[in-house]
Amino acid sequence: MAESMLDTSNLGIAKGREGGYACVAPAGTDPTPFLDMKKTLAELCESQTTLKSLGYISEDGITIAADTDTDDISDWSGAIVASPMSSFGETIEVSFLETRDSVLKSVYGDANVTTDNKGTTTVRHNKNFTASHLYIFDCVVSDTKVKRVVVPNGVIVERDDMEMNNSDLAAYSPTIKCLPSDAFDGDTMREYIYDTTTPAA
Repeated sequence: MAESMLDTSNLGIAKGREGGYACVAPAGTDPTPFLDMKKTLAELCESQTTLKSLGYISEDGITIAADTDTDDISDWSGAIVASPMSSFGETIEVSFLETRDSVLKSVYGDANVTTDNKGTTTVRHNKNFTASHLYIFDCVVSDTKVKRVVVPNGVIVERDDMEMNNSDLAAYSPTIKCLPSDAFDGDTMREYIYDTTTPAA
C-alpha cells in the first residue's frame, strides 16, 4: 500500500512524555540499554542505576540548535561554485525546574556539589563545570509517536542568569554542547521515533 500524501497521525505538538522528560548518566555510559523506546525514562531509571532523572522541565521544552559554517569558493569570474562546510556543531537549551542532586551536579559540576550528614547541600561556583555527561530527553510528537533524543557526549558550556523572585519558578538553564561520540560513530546525537501502534514482534 502506497504511503498517503498527507497523514494527520504525523502531526502533533512536541511535549514531555509521561513517565519522565530528561535523564543524565556519567560520561562514557553505554547508551544501548536506553534505546528501548517501549520503556519510559522512569522505567529505565528503575533498571539502570547509572541513569538519574533531571525532573521537571519548563514549558518551553528543549531547543536543539545547529551551528554551521561554510567556506565559499569562487571561480575566475567571481561566481560561487562551491560552498563546503567548514564546521558543524549542535547545542541543546533547556530549563530544569527542580533543585535536585542530579540537576545541580550537571549544571555546576559533579565535584562541586556535596551534601553533609545534616542534610545541607553545598554548591561551589567555579569554572570546573564542563565535564561530559550522557543526556536523554523524551517527548511525544503525535498521538501515537514518541521521540527520544540521546546525547552521549554532552558538555554544559553556558548557564543563563539564575533569577530568584516571587513570581517565577527558579530554573537552571544551561546550554549543552553536543560533541561527537564514538558510541554513535562520531554523531553528536541521535533521535529515535517510536510508533506505539507497531504490532509486537
